[in-house]
Amino acid sequence: MALVVVGASVLIGVFGPRLQERNPSQLTPLADVADAARQIQFAMQFDAIHRPAGAHVPTRAQIADLIESSLKSAWRPPDLAPLGFVAILAGPATLPGSDASIAILYEREGDTIESSRFLALFVTLDHGRYASFDEFGRIEPLRTNRSIIERDDPTDPDSSATMVFSDGDLLFTARADDQSALESLVDELGAP
Repeated sequence: MALVVVGASVLIGVFGPRLQERNPSQLTPLADVADAARQIQFAMQFDAIHRPAGAHVPTRAQIADLIESSLKSAWRPPDLAPLGFVAILAGPATLPGSDASIAILYEREGDTIESSRFLALFVTLDHGRYASFDEFGRIEPLRTNRSIIERDDPTDPDSSATMVFSDGDLLFTARADDQSALESLVDELGAP
């Protein structure tokens, strides 16, 4: 019995600090962030489709100012105009695990409703708050050298998709009408 107590004490002494550092209750699962982003994107798309002709369109400088004032970050939104995407809406959003987030909705000019028309980009403070799951199902903080792309419906190759990545300070969540649209924007968005 004494050996069991000593063995347990050794294990707690060795692994206890590591377990305490990985407190999963302080981490927000990326699945929760993706679900919230999906809901916000749908609402923004509805607003975009029903906005009056000639409505104000935010400039990159205005979006950068919004990010600076809300997130206290000097990050500037990417110029996606060469790829046909123009920012049409931008404003504060509420994502799980964050005090402040910014949502930007881009529309691809000239596309029809059947094609990849909208791209939503969400920017929020990270600082190690968000978690993904490794191949063994263990929760771990999202690494900065990794981006995750998942389709909403894994069985549908034309399903909407979400990409999440972090630069260590900011968490980026991008949503598009299909996975190929996201994959074509990896470099422009700065994803690893």
